[in-house]
Amino acid sequence: MGCGPSSGRQNPSTELKKSTSRGVSSSNNNSHQQKNSNSINNNNNSTTKKSSSSSNKHHSTKKSRRSSKKNRSTSPQPQLTIKSAILIQKWYRRCEARLEARRRATWQIFTALEYAGEQDQLKVSLYDFFADVIRAMAEENGKNGGDNGRNSPLMSALSHYAKPSLMDSEGEVVKKMLEDTSPSSVDIDRNYKGPTLSLPLDKPQVAKMIEAFKVNKVLHPKYVLMILHEARKIFKAMPSVSRISTSISNQITICGDLHGKFDDLCIILYKNGYPSVDNPYIFNGDFVDRGGQSIEVLCVLFALVIVDPMSIYLNRGNHEDHIMNLRYGFIKELSTKYKDLSTPITRLLEDVFSWLPIATIVDRDIFVVHGGISDQTDVAKLEKIPRHRFQSVLRPPVNKGMDSEKEQAAVNVDEWKQMLDIMWSDPKQNKGCWPNVFRGGGSYFGADITASFLEKHGFRLLVRSHECKFEGYEFSHNNTCLTVFSASNYYETGSNRGAYVKFIGKSKQPHFVQYMASKTHRKSTLRERLGVVEESAVKELKEKLSSFHTELHKEFDNVDIEKSGKKWFDNTEFIFFIGKLPILKWSECVERITGLNLPWIALAPKVSILSEDGKYVLYKEDRKIAQVGGTHAQEKDIVESLYRHKSTLETLFRFMDKDNSGQVSMKEFIDACEVLGKYTKRPLQTDYISQIAESIDFNKDGFIDLNELLEAFRLVDRPILR
Repeated sequence: MGCGPSSGRQNPSTELKKSTSRGVSSSNNNSHQQKNSNSINNNNNSTTKKSSSSSNKHHSTKKSRRSSKKNRSTSPQPQLTIKSAILIQKWYRRCEARLEARRRATWQIFTALEYAGEQDQLKVSLYDFFADVIRAMAEENGKNGGDNGRNSPLMSALSHYAKPSLMDSEGEVVKKMLEDTSPSSVDIDRNYKGPTLSLPLDKPQVAKMIEAFKVNKVLHPKYVLMILHEARKIFKAMPSVSRISTSISNQITICGDLHGKFDDLCIILYKNGYPSVDNPYIFNGDFVDRGGQSIEVLCVLFALVIVDPMSIYLNRGNHEDHIMNLRYGFIKELSTKYKDLSTPITRLLEDVFSWLPIATIVDRDIFVVHGGISDQTDVAKLEKIPRHRFQSVLRPPVNKGMDSEKEQAAVNVDEWKQMLDIMWSDPKQNKGCWPNVFRGGGSYFGADITASFLEKHGFRLLVRSHECKFEGYEFSHNNTCLTVFSASNYYETGSNRGAYVKFIGKSKQPHFVQYMASKTHRKSTLRERLGVVEESAVKELKEKLSSFHTELHKEFDNVDIEKSGKKWFDNTEFIFFIGKLPILKWSECVERITGLNLPWIALAPKVSILSEDGKYVLYKEDRKIAQVGGTHAQEKDIVESLYRHKSTLETLFRFMDKDNSGQVSMKEFIDACEVLGKYTKRPLQTDYISQIAESIDFNKDGFIDLNELLEAFRLVDRPILR
């Protein structure tokens, strides 16, 4: 605009030159007219004018040059500007792509390790483990003339979980449990400074309880038992599949997994308000485990149900299960906070969890369930399931070797499969339905299964939880399946957002609200947050690889063709072990041994030592090995087997620790390790296990504390052989 050559404007220097020449011509004409009157004066005037004209011309030329330079410096250059913008855009996109690749790899590590742990748990709990272990122990003791193992502490602990619940939900056993867990049997100490509750509960009491939990105050066990008893009465009166109408409220809020994240629950209630007739809620399971405030989350949700049962609905998730609680932290949390009184709370919780509804239907339009569906899922069957008989969904449906009468009282296999599918299944993009081998239980279901289920029952949308999502929610199956996950920072601080969905109006349009409970993420950049999460994921992955150290190195040695090399030193030839593999071969070996489907080629620089050219993995340089207990000589394969199954071993310990004292005897420890050996098909020698047990008993009191057990499992540097 006005500066380019195409604007029709002449060059400023050219205009100045023309003006100067006109001035000079005019001066010469005036000088010629006055020449006859006074020549001397004319000459002087002419000289003065010429000098002035020359000075003006020189000044004008300098001015035009300065003006031209100024115009050139301030005038925009479109081509250079566009090139700069494109360069910045390319750089930004490359940076974003790299960060996204790192985030996805980190996410894949966390999910692979999480599901591998759940797979181990299901292997321990499903079908064979409890029944087969007890049978093996009974057969072994029978051969030795024993009493069928009835005196074994582990067998005594496992026998209760190896058989399904009886039909009589209010039999003598249940009545005795309700009497033993009565709040009236617990006294309140004078020094107690936590929140106080009284029946009937109201919202002000719940609000005070929430404020007390925010400052880490612990609710007295008397009030915990009171809440559980009152909630049990309400859940027991509800059907297995709840039905909700939004004709009055014209809206419904659905929240996903909370996993003991009390801060996330507070954010939801702050942003969306307390449950009421005009503001109903559905909390879709997995209230406990993993997080540090599971009992607080549970007490608040149950209290809100007691205050207004028609405004808040709770679905059961796969973690509302005693066996899962043993492994994933809830039982440990109860033992820490309530010591001896944790036993009645735990017993009552088992029963309360079994009475939770298993699904919810909103206006005959939206089907809400924790895990998902399979090609066998049927709402009519779900409604008829006696859900209270499944105190643990992981329990075998039929105890092998039962006689006909007991078998009739056992859990129906079809009912058990229905329960397992709706709590453990995951959606996939592929069509069809097949076993969920990644988790070890439930099913994978494709878009065709979802479409068939929705069409069969007249639903429009399937809402489920069960899977952590980076944004807190995710649509799949052509927007007919919605996953909602409400626990932010699930894997690590900054790893993911939490979210809840609000369906508004007659059309039930979904509105999502996302959040992140931690305040630190606001002060750090995306790159910094990703670095923290990535570091945590890589650390866990290294620990996993160290538990396979011996097996991996055997596989590496088999694949490594060039095992040795030669060097000359002082005219002497030395043969040495190189111990290197191409990254591709190394990746194939690691995936084959660990069973983890991860981008190993990209992860190799982070979990192993590479050669200088970055093409080989120097696997002999990896010196991290697993160790259990003291520094005595240890058999690698046995130690790594124990290290790899330490969560299973901890679960077995918690089974035996009926009084939640946190301690087991040496005999119980040896018993559990022998059972673990049968499970892993690696018989463990009693003498060697006794040696490990003595090294774990740090305070030498003859008992193994669970904290001692967990501290005993660690990674150490392998000594260098010279």
